[in-house]
Amino acid sequence: MGEYAIETSVLTKRFGRFTAVDSINLKIEAGRIFGFLGPNGAGKSTTIKMLCGILAPTEGTGLVAGRDISKESEQVKQSIGYMSQRFSFYKDLTVKENADFYAGIYGVRGKSRLEDVLEKCSLVEKRDVLAGELPPGLRQRLALACAILHKPEVLFLDEPTAGVDPLSKKGFWRLIDELAQS
Repeated sequence: MGEYAIETSVLTKRFGRFTAVDSINLKIEAGRIFGFLGPNGAGKSTTIKMLCGILAPTEGTGLVAGRDISKESEQVKQSIGYMSQRFSFYKDLTVKENADFYAGIYGVRGKSRLEDVLEKCSLVEKRDVLAGELPPGLRQRLALACAILHKPEVLFLDEPTAGVDPLSKKGFWRLIDELAQS
């Protein structure tokens, strides 16, 4: 990855006549925490989906971890972690089984990485608990654990603390700060 983790020029997304994202220019350095603020419908999630290689831009260019979001969307997807506000995990699987599942998807081998992530996200003692029985703050940590298992170069969080109590939010953002520093 170069000087910038994310770089865009005139990034635009239209749906028919509706312009959801209009000419965004960004340069975000590696290791930085950057956030979009705005009302519902402002284009925040649409921008994130373009940067993740999920949605093709109508105009403009974007690089994420040095990869072109239009021409190398599959490589972009391999180099990022993505945690949406509606993270899906299997409620009838344990914390460890969910993490194992995502490790398999990302091709993560070896138990040490899985153990490191569970420890970093304070989930070691909850490894055998069904995910559906976790309180919201721990579900959020499980979502984060699954998003960082493969050591992504860039991590996208789309409203990660929606519906979570203030104390859990504080701990979550402390963890995000630690990840950014590393």
